[in-house]
Amino acid sequence: MFYTFAADIVIVIHFLWIAFVILGFPIFLWLNSARWRLIHLAAVIWMVLMQLTRSICPLTHLEAWLKSEGQGAEVYSGKFIIETMERLIYVDNVTLEKITCATGVYLALIVLSFWFRPVRRRR
Repeated sequence: MFYTFAADIVIVIHFLWIAFVILGFPIFLWLNSARWRLIHLAAVIWMVLMQLTRSICPLTHLEAWLKSEGQGAEVYSGKFIIETMERLIYVDNVTLEKITCATGVYLALIVLSFWFRPVRRRR
């Protein structure tokens, strides 16, 4: 029971991480916060490096381990909200190469945003 609940918490955290990476760009660009824009840039660089090295996200490893400990051989439990988040996190019909290319374009857009909209300097 504990492992299943912990795995569900990891899925929610994983979903929030992806939402931060995707939605962070327009939000932090609009706010023009240097700190948050740099944190977001670092997060996207980390994701690109993981994809280029074909590494699996640590949250994915943790989730799979918790589910295997809590449910034996059955990995996915059948909870509606959790399954919906999993479908959004683990897209079936998209190859790693397409994801890496899209993330690379996204990273380039974020880097260019620092040139098109420089961060405000404190006075």
